[in-house]
Amino acid sequence: MTVNLDKLRQAALQLGHVEPISIEPDGTIWLGLDTDRTYLTPAQQAAVVNKANDNIAVATENRNTAVAKLKVLGLTDAEVAALIGG
Repeated sequence: MTVNLDKLRQAALQLGHVEPISIEPDGTIWLGLDTDRTYLTPAQQAAVVNKANDNIAVATENRNTAVAKLKVLGLTDAEVAALIGG
């Protein structure tokens, strides 16, 4: 599962890391300013990615549940998409 930078940043915050959080194109995550960086360990980085993936899975499941409930009410796909933005 590909995770975008906003999802990674949100996951890092949920795991207790503090801003500023920077994520390099190669996936390296570090905290602090350019002049005072603290790099996350590989285990910490893996935890952030796992948390982001978990958040995405929960959001997907919640969306699927909402879609199913709306479909039971007889809404069309277009109406469901209009209501939940997708």
